[in-house]
Amino acid sequence: MKKTETFVMWKIMLGSLPRGIGAFVIAVAGLSIGLPLAVFVVGLPLLAGMLLSIEKFLDLERSLLARYRGEPSQGKKLEWTDLRSDERLKGWRGWLGVLGDVRNLRGLVYGIGHFPVSILAFVLAIVIPAVSLAMLLSPLAELVSTRWFGFDLYANEVLLNWAFPEWTGLQRSLFNAGLGAILLASSPFLLRTLGGYYAAWIDWLSGKPGLTRSESA
Repeated sequence: MKKTETFVMWKIMLGSLPRGIGAFVIAVAGLSIGLPLAVFVVGLPLLAGMLLSIEKFLDLERSLLARYRGEPSQGKKLEWTDLRSDERLKGWRGWLGVLGDVRNLRGLVYGIGHFPVSILAFVLAIVIPAVSLAMLLSPLAELVSTRWFGFDLYANEVLLNWAFPEWTGLQRSLFNAGLGAILLASSPFLLRTLGGYYAAWIDWLSGKPGLTRSESA
């Protein structure tokens, strides 16, 4: 069961980057265009549309985390057709209602603040398994480099040269492989732990963990 949970969280962290980029672009574009035009009223629907668009991304995040936790989720998929038919965008009362809703400020924080969070989540989701596998294959890399190319991978490696000056390149590669095996074995725990922090970030933005905007109202 934990293996499945780890894989699901790994996919959520990988997919966080495109969601973060999309929400960030919408937030920056909406603020850049909507705020100057707000004095002419034209910017009000643009700002309201921006907030509702970001709400779609945040609802998707909540839905993905609900599936990861095995909770029932009523979060909708990211469908812009629903946004075009949203009654809140069809009159000035709806625009002001969206702009005056304090909960939408959390959505705006998501739109701007989630971008660096998504970069970090994506990088860690790639780096942790990639580094562990690379270290695990160190003996093979050392063997290929010395046998075929006459190149010592650890000739200029400062830390191992200082700690184990008498070791050969193969011994150092075996040491790295051991570290890689430990890192690979602990990768599921690390990914689940990092995923827990990611989920806590989304829960904080949501106001109430595991609930969509419509449910938390």
